[in-house]
Amino acid sequence: MSSSESNEWYLPLPYVEASRVALNGTIDVDPASNLQAQQTVRATVFYTIEDDGLTHDWPGTVLLNPPYGGLQATFTAHLLDQYARGITTAAVLVVRTQAANAVWFRPLWDHTLCFPGHRVEFESPAERQKNNTGGTVFVYLGPAPARFGAAFAPFGAIVRRWPS
Repeated sequence: MSSSESNEWYLPLPYVEASRVALNGTIDVDPASNLQAQQTVRATVFYTIEDDGLTHDWPGTVLLNPPYGGLQATFTAHLLDQYARGITTAAVLVVRTQAANAVWFRPLWDHTLCFPGHRVEFESPAERQKNNTGGTVFVYLGPAPARFGAAFAPFGAIVRRWPS
């Protein structure tokens, strides 16, 4: 997150567990992962950089913490497509708050979001210091926004677009 030397930054356990609750107890697919992250996530199926998760469907429930080296938009577009086609039934997406004004982020405002009231301290594969220099937003796509809201409310504000 604060280092350009790696895209490998893992979601800490409390947020993975909240995601699991929001996804009704199961994370079917983690499309941008590795063996170390799976010690926490424990997805049924996960794709590494070598597998290229973008070349696969993501059926069922998805926890997506995309690589932040310019790939947030590409992974988000794939998730939105999978969800629109009914392949992904529910998802929690993790992106930087700085993305909220990006063109690719605009469709996410139609979903339920959590803006934590603190910096999420992502974990690193190496013994580098944890240091998140930006904010994080969690986006829920799915049929149970209230369950997501209950699971993520302890972290911060839950936001929905005001109907026009």
